[in-house]
Amino acid sequence: MTDPASQPGAHAPRPRNAAASRQALLDAAQGLFSQKGFEATTVREIGEAASVDPALIARYFGSKAELYIAAVAVEGASERPQRYERPAQIAEVMMARMDAGGPGPILQAVLRSDTTKEIRDAAKAHLVRRMVQPLEEDMDTAGVDRARLRAETAVAAVLGVALGRSLGWFSELGGVDRHELVALLDESLDALVPPALD
Repeated sequence: MTDPASQPGAHAPRPRNAAASRQALLDAAQGLFSQKGFEATTVREIGEAASVDPALIARYFGSKAELYIAAVAVEGASERPQRYERPAQIAEVMMARMDAGGPGPILQAVLRSDTTKEIRDAAKAHLVRRMVQPLEEDMDTAGVDRARLRAETAVAAVLGVALGRSLGWFSELGGVDRHELVALLDESLDALVPPALD
């Protein structure tokens, strides 16, 4: 019996290691999502374009929506994402990005009314994983009480200030030097997110 994969024009999945397969899925998703959008792109198409089993999407990313978030996130494909130990670090990164190009696709996915629930939930989970959890873990380790609430409040404050600056909500926010604003935020949030105890 002839192997269908040996026929002319057949596309048999190429063997890859895990990192290469993950990157191939990410690259394929970026191309397909940009061409067809989220809803019209199927996991089967992504797998075929990447020449890997589409079931690997669940293994490496969790779901199609989380793959979408990874595909549009600036650092979404990073195996070792930046770890934020202070809210001021989040503020510095967010404001630099927003000053350069406005709110990125992750924040837009959370804020826009036309975002599907699946993508919005994946975007929120991404924000929690990248920003809230590292702060929470550090405070837990340092014995700070109500670490999750403190971390969520700090991140919400930082994102609110960054959005207010980027979208021109308030006159002073848009004109002040970014580093001065970050320093002010760091000072203001010290009581909420104290430095890690030695």
